[in-house]
Amino acid sequence: MSELRGRLLNAAGELVGSGLRLEDGRIAEIFPPDENVSGWVTPGFVDVHCHGGGGSSFPDNPSPEGVDTAVGAHRALGTTVMLASTVSLVDPIPAIKDLVRACRAGKLAGIHLEGPYISPHKCGAQNPAAVRMPDMAELRSWLEAGEGYIKTMTIAPEVEGAMEAARMLLDYGAVPSWGHTSASGEQTRAVLEATAEYAQEIGFTRPPQMATHLFNAMPPIGHRAPGPVRELIAAAKKGICVVELVADAVHLHPDLVHDVLEYVGTDNPLGVVFVTDAMEGAGMPDGRYTLGGLDVDIVDGVARLSRGGAIAGGTARIAQEIERMVGGGYVPMDVAVRACVQTPAMTLGFDADTPGLTLEWEIGAPCNAVVFDEDLTVTQVWREGETYM
Repeated sequence: MSELRGRLLNAAGELVGSGLRLEDGRIAEIFPPDENVSGWVTPGFVDVHCHGGGGSSFPDNPSPEGVDTAVGAHRALGTTVMLASTVSLVDPIPAIKDLVRACRAGKLAGIHLEGPYISPHKCGAQNPAAVRMPDMAELRSWLEAGEGYIKTMTIAPEVEGAMEAARMLLDYGAVPSWGHTSASGEQTRAVLEATAEYAQEIGFTRPPQMATHLFNAMPPIGHRAPGPVRELIAAAKKGICVVELVADAVHLHPDLVHDVLEYVGTDNPLGVVFVTDAMEGAGMPDGRYTLGGLDVDIVDGVARLSRGGAIAGGTARIAQEIERMVGGGYVPMDVAVRACVQTPAMTLGFDADTPGLTLEWEIGAPCNAVVFDEDLTVTQVWREGETYM
């Protein structure tokens, strides 16, 4: 028997108790709310944009051992559901096939293709040699190889064929995620509206599109040319898009994270999701690593390409983003939990049958939980009734 004590939140961030009693890893009792309890108990987190961790990279080493290493690094701090993100690859089929095997085994919940149909002017840490324009036959071959596990794909809205690619993704149950773009505001708005219209035509009931790490790898807001950021935020507020924020205090200033959550959340509380964009150095010491075949140096916890110095993914995990945002006073805990559990689950259509996911605490269900002390340090992690700390 185990007891998890703390303010108990569900996936929506609602306070529903003061902890759990477990028997054989299953929920046996939900303690009623108690204003004297300290710390927090939350559902396990969902990360829908992650390239690796623990010294292993999904696009570079999608072997069973590599996947286990990367997944384990995030699971150790409470991420119990995750997508594996690739990067722009000349031939992503081998990686897709390996990652599908991990999805079938329940280690991963799906795959995010980040590229290669992106702007050559906003590659970021992507390999320019792999970047190209959409090819529908090629894309169909990837989706078929993905066996339904490809959930999102980053595309630049201005590239020729972007809408054809978006329609094909939706037809396969996946969603386009607009990013790595040089698009104007007008181009972005047109693609957002056309995607939403097509999704309505085919009866797609979830948000039909996302924005890949909002603000990063796209033009900044200008007072005469607002650009894509304004349109993506406006679409999230209207409920036709969900925007990713890398809330690690490196990719974005915490004040900006607060502002986007507050502005979008006024009309659409499920419009913003926290992601890590983590690369293989997440959970590892400073040093040299790899992302998509490119060398990356981590210095003082910040990953940058060895050549050019562009930010090359994140090194934080979801629980650390919560600690930085909530502990710093920028975001309340309920809002952070919603952005890390309910919103990503809803966006990708995950439900109570998804391994590692808890939306509501139910007697008899296997435990998927993260326990924080009052300082927001993770003290326990449970996934499917097994403890990892």
